[in-house]
Amino acid sequence: MVLIADSGSTKCTWITGDGTRTTQLRTRGINAVQHSAEQIREALGELPPHHGVAAVRFYGAGCGETFPEASEKLRRELEAHFGTADITVESDLLGAARALWGRGEGIACILGTGSNSCLCRDGEIVCNIPPLGYVLGDEGSGAVLGRNLLNGIFKGHIPLKEEFLAAHRLNYEEIIRRVYREPYANRFLASFAPFIHAHTDCVEVREMVRRSFRDFAARNLSRYPAGLPVSLAGGVAAHFEALLREALEAEGYRVENIVESPAEGLLKYHHGA
Repeated sequence: MVLIADSGSTKCTWITGDGTRTTQLRTRGINAVQHSAEQIREALGELPPHHGVAAVRFYGAGCGETFPEASEKLRRELEAHFGTADITVESDLLGAARALWGRGEGIACILGTGSNSCLCRDGEIVCNIPPLGYVLGDEGSGAVLGRNLLNGIFKGHIPLKEEFLAAHRLNYEEIIRRVYREPYANRFLASFAPFIHAHTDCVEVREMVRRSFRDFAARNLSRYPAGLPVSLAGGVAAHFEALLREALEAEGYRVENIVESPAEGLLKYHHGA
């Protein structure tokens, strides 16, 4: 049995299938760069016992050839947990590319807690514009949407301050502490995406979301060859699909598929479908 994992910083989807039946589970996210070996073991401990796992194909944030030491750390933990040496650890971007385009050609994107994109062909990444993370980049991501929401609320550009503070039971001091003094500020910021989605009828929020997606196109997609179709994966992409399509099409891009999780596409890829 081949077990496939697609992991972002917030959640990890595990999927396996035999051609007739598919089993899918979720645990907390595993980021090979951000998480210690102990934290990885804690996340793996959320899985029920898995018997007969012959191979693991793990696609995750902070993985792949860009992060060789972190990837090797994760590979060791996976080997110890599942009892098999047939393990590959690749980037979440390669997972998205294979799930969205198989062995075809196109631009594959992730819009979740963070964002990323690549030109892919034949199941491999040909070119990648570096996302740079939520401080320097990650346009269109949940973290950047959350950051822009807070900026707009506290600087008076978005008229939802009371609603936001009541919904999240936060105050200014707590927000500053969570962003600047505690780990995983990207997850904290991205946690406001449901509030943003619930208030897209607010003109200022709707324009903020649209502008963030157009920034993603201008700062990332514009660096790839023109005329290629675009497909996207991730929670932000899926839940804001209408606004995302509107924004990207306004920038001249042809949007093909949008899926929340690449897991089922990866299962098809690894079973030769």
